[in-house]
Amino acid sequence: MGKGNKEGTSKQFRWTKPMEHVFLEILAVKARKGNKPSNTFKSVSINRVADAISSRFQVQCDTKHVENHLRTVKNQWQIICKIRGESGFGWDDNMKMITCDRATYDATVMAHKKYEPFLNKSIDHYDEMAVVVGKDMATGSFSRTFADIDLDDGNEDSMPVDCDNEEAEEVRTNVSSSGTSKRKRKSGQESLVDEQIKFVGEQLGEIANALKQFTADKTAQLYEQVMSMEEEGFDDDFLCSVCDYLGSHESEAKMFLVKSKKH
Repeated sequence: MGKGNKEGTSKQFRWTKPMEHVFLEILAVKARKGNKPSNTFKSVSINRVADAISSRFQVQCDTKHVENHLRTVKNQWQIICKIRGESGFGWDDNMKMITCDRATYDATVMAHKKYEPFLNKSIDHYDEMAVVVGKDMATGSFSRTFADIDLDDGNEDSMPVDCDNEEAEEVRTNVSSSGTSKRKRKSGQESLVDEQIKFVGEQLGEIANALKQFTADKTAQLYEQVMSMEEEGFDDDFLCSVCDYLGSHESEAKMFLVKSKKH
C-alpha cells in the first residue's frame, strides 16, 4: 500500500459514510488496546486502516488518505467541543446530539456555517470519535468523559493527530476557559438548585403534617357527629357504613362536618 503518486490520489479520494465507519471502528479498537499513546497513532494502525478500506471497498486507499482524514475528524471534534463549551447549547447524551432553540440555531449558523452539521441532529460515531481524537481535547468539563482512554504505550513509529493551526489553538483556549467558567457556573447553579429542593421539601413536609393533623383531629369528631344521627332514627350499622365512607372521602367528610344536623 502507499505506492505511486500519493499527492494526486489523496486529493481525489472520497470518503463515504461506510468507509468512515470502518476507519473509526478500527482506530477506536487500536486506541483501547493502547496503540494510541498520548495524541498519536502508531504507523501499524494507520496501515491497518488503509488496508481494510482498500480491501472492503475495492479502492486504492493509501496511508496518506488515512492521515488526512484523521485530521479532518480531528477538526470536526474541535468544532463539537467548541460548540458544547459555549452557552446556549445543551447536550442529549442518548441521541449524542447538541441541542439548541431555533433562535440560537439561526444565529449560530449565520455566524458559523460549519457548525450546522452538528446542531440538533445526532452526531454519527460520536463515541468512536471520542476515543480516536477526543483524549487530547478533553479539557475542563470534558476531561472526566475521556479519562478511561488515558493510554500510554510509547510513541515509536507513530503519527501525531494534532492539527497545528490557529483554529486549533483557538479551540483549545476557548474550550479550556469555557470549561473553567462552566464549572463556576455549575457550582453556583447547583447551590441554587439545592436551596430550591430544600425549600420545596420543607413545604411538602408542612403540607403532609397539616393533612396528618386534620386526620388526627377530625376522625373522632367525625365519628361522634355521624353516630349522633342515631337519635334521628338511623340504625347503628347504617351509620357505621356512613362513617367508613366519609373517612375515605375527605372532601365529603369536611362538608358533612360543617352542615347542621337537619341537613
